[in-house]
Amino acid sequence: MLVPLIVVHVTAVLSKFSLFFAIPRLKSVEAVKSFLAKYRPFERTADWILWITGAFLIYFSSWQLLRQTWMIVSLALYLLVFISIRFALTGYLRKIADSKKLYAHDELKRLRTNNWCVSIIAVVLLGIIAYLMMVKP
Repeated sequence: MLVPLIVVHVTAVLSKFSLFFAIPRLKSVEAVKSFLAKYRPFERTADWILWITGAFLIYFSSWQLLRQTWMIVSLALYLLVFISIRFALTGYLRKIADSKKLYAHDELKRLRTNNWCVSIIAVVLLGIIAYLMMVKP
């Protein structure tokens, strides 16, 4: 039961990271609005899958894991990744979509910079999480 849950959970994580590859392709406010209309339901579904599979992973593995420092740190880093995506990327996408501009070149340039920063931070934090889960200090 644990392996299929892990596969579904990791697939949902990777699907949320597809945002990193979609943002550079957005060239106008209209493209951002169109993307957000398609991405919001997808994001909600991925969020629900992550929470449900995460809860089941903890339930089926062991409640004792939540007492271990490495697991608590991993969960905190994991939440930090998704909070940074939520506020730095999707929040800024909504701000651009709500703007009255047609192209919003400066805002889109800042969004791409935010995208690079958040994606690098996400990769580093997920690397730390992987290390913690392998070594279990």
